[in-house]
Amino acid sequence: MSGMTDPPLAAFLATVHKSRLFDPAELDRLTEHASSARALADALVASGELTHYQADKLLRGRWQGLVLGPYTVLAPLGRGGMGTVVYLARDRRMTEALGDSVLLALKLLPDRKATEDPKVLARFEREQQLGPRVRHPNAARTFAAGHTDDVHFLALEYVPGRTLRQVVQEKGPLPPGDAARVFADVAAALAHVHAQGLVHRDVKPGNVMLRPDGRAVLLDFGLALAPGEPLPADPAVAGGRGYIVGTMDYLAPEQARNAAAVGPPADLYGLGCSLYYAVTGFVPFPAEGAKQKVRRHRIDPPPRVANAPPELARLVRALMAKDPDTRPTADEALAVLQPLATAAQTATGVGALAAADAPGLDADLWAAAPGDELAPADPGTNPFARLEDSDSASEIAEELPPDETGATTRTHWLLAGVLVGAMALVLLIALVRRL
Repeated sequence: MSGMTDPPLAAFLATVHKSRLFDPAELDRLTEHASSARALADALVASGELTHYQADKLLRGRWQGLVLGPYTVLAPLGRGGMGTVVYLARDRRMTEALGDSVLLALKLLPDRKATEDPKVLARFEREQQLGPRVRHPNAARTFAAGHTDDVHFLALEYVPGRTLRQVVQEKGPLPPGDAARVFADVAAALAHVHAQGLVHRDVKPGNVMLRPDGRAVLLDFGLALAPGEPLPADPAVAGGRGYIVGTMDYLAPEQARNAAAVGPPADLYGLGCSLYYAVTGFVPFPAEGAKQKVRRHRIDPPPRVANAPPELARLVRALMAKDPDTRPTADEALAVLQPLATAAQTATGVGALAAADAPGLDADLWAAAPGDELAPADPGTNPFARLEDSDSASEIAEELPPDETGATTRTHWLLAGVLVGAMALVLLIALVRRL
């Protein structure tokens, strides 16, 4: 922990006591032979009693937020897109029953941010309500939700690994068999989600976590919708006309028209776009700006998938059909993907806590204490943004482009009508001349 401050021992002990990380008797035992704050912090890190992140905060006199209700915050994982921050944490109740190896992801929304922007709080509360309905091995579970110590929180299943987006950016496209395995897992998760009466609305590579064994877990139900539910009056909360909810590169055409009126086929379109990205390394419809991307999703045919088995290529095209009624269901996609999938791998890699408990490229995230307000993440520079990307829930208040699929069709029929009329007129003139 080079570079850390070394406050007076008495001040450090007072900070540790305020943090509630140790009960008084345990703290007395651990500090009985302490010679300095820095030496004590180093010893507690070496013995596993503190993480580097906790020690850094305590040596700087920051104790707030290291214990939040029953949760002990261990290290930061990443920033979300709406003022949330995610930390690696332990639930002390689970630790007592199952041991220290049980980790979770604690997603926090500070009270100040919730007060400043009620829409953010409303979206967070929707995730708190809908997330617990999902219980599937290929979807990140929500264990608990609530409010404590000046923060709104979601206690989520921690899934170690890298997102599909990160893996493709770093290593290139997946082999078709590996992609089939990953998306068989995603399709299985979506089949469960849809059976619970929910639509994810943000299926994309950044929300697919690849575990060390190669299996996939669907993340982030922050934009989930329960079709038929009473919607908030403000369309900026859950979507509606004038607002696009989702991520542009993976957005179903009907979701761009009215994100509050979509069903499960919208998720299957996102699955198709994500599968295309996984095997090619490119988004299916690149364009400059949101309107241009929406236009391409509406009118351009699905791009060809090269270097993939014919069954996989046909599935991608079927999933990306413009008409939602013609897309396969999640169960039908699963039936195609399973026979093409390679087997899972042997899990390897660095421990989750060791990987998270070190300063990364996001210095502000490491310097902040839990509950501090931080700006949303920039996914291009924040390597820890695992649970959500900042371009989710993109809002476009300006008028959207028209549904050019329908406009093009109407134009074609009009031109055909004009052509038929012109031919009829020519035939009539020729007949009159003969007479």
